[in-house]
Amino acid sequence: MGRLLNKNNAAKLLAFFLAMLLWIYVTGDALRPNGQEVTRTFSGVPLSWHNLDERLELLEIPAVIDLVLRGRADVIEAMSPEDLDVFVDLKGLGDGRHRLTPSAVMPRGVRVVSYRPQQVMVSLEEVIVQQKQVSMEIAGEPARGLVTGEPRLLPEAVFVRGPRSTLARVFKIRVTVDVAGADSDYFQMAIAQPVDEAGEIVRGVTITPAFVEVLVPVAKPRQEVPIRTPLQGEPAEGFLVQQVNVTPGTAKLQGEKADLQEIAEVLTPPVNITGATASITVELNLIIPEKAEVLSPGTVTVEVLIVPQ
Repeated sequence: MGRLLNKNNAAKLLAFFLAMLLWIYVTGDALRPNGQEVTRTFSGVPLSWHNLDERLELLEIPAVIDLVLRGRADVIEAMSPEDLDVFVDLKGLGDGRHRLTPSAVMPRGVRVVSYRPQQVMVSLEEVIVQQKQVSMEIAGEPARGLVTGEPRLLPEAVFVRGPRSTLARVFKIRVTVDVAGADSDYFQMAIAQPVDEAGEIVRGVTITPAFVEVLVPVAKPRQEVPIRTPLQGEPAEGFLVQQVNVTPGTAKLQGEKADLQEIAEVLTPPVNITGATASITVELNLIIPEKAEVLSPGTVTVEVLIVPQ
């Protein structure tokens, strides 16, 4: 009987000590001086967001928020606004304005008393993608005596992605290159810029691809002039020349600007039609004008239509 009482007393004593240990664990922080609870207001805490739908753009959200915290003095006194994770959850929200209550992740022993403001306004807008042609702008002048030709772009169109209202402000996609002093064909990977009607860059959109290959031909001036074939002699009696067809009908020349201005046409050797009673078709070279280069064509086909009177 005595042994049983001793065992019961030992069990009760063990239970008492375990209860004391649990009580000390739960309330021990408050018993220590640095474990006393304090209340502190944190101002300018960065406000972030979670779970934004990729089909939406967040247009409006407060950058910072104030909040009141209560908890262990040693923990709160060591905290700064940048240490706090305060956010709004955008999960399941659609296009439009929404009033949301923030959430926060706090360290052990700290809790949120209140947010200031208690709710924040956020604005979400649908994201759309459009394809737009690239517009080229050339700045500067090439080396003396040279001119720029028709630029070539690759690609000629890009995809523009952004909020619906922002995309509506994009007037064109602009690439700009500076050819000042260039003495040969100019190549550049130029950045594609979304601009409004005033030429100002529109922020908040992305362009794919972001860069465009630009090739600007730089060479001596070029000019197109008609090709003419003179006739030699006369057709047989009772026949006449109805028409002379030259194919192609124009020649592309290259040279100094002043020299090109003096060239009104390019000739071929004459076609002899003396005594002809039928149409004549021949292939002829061009007579190269002085101080100019003929870029094309190399030869022409000349058809002289001869018909009875």
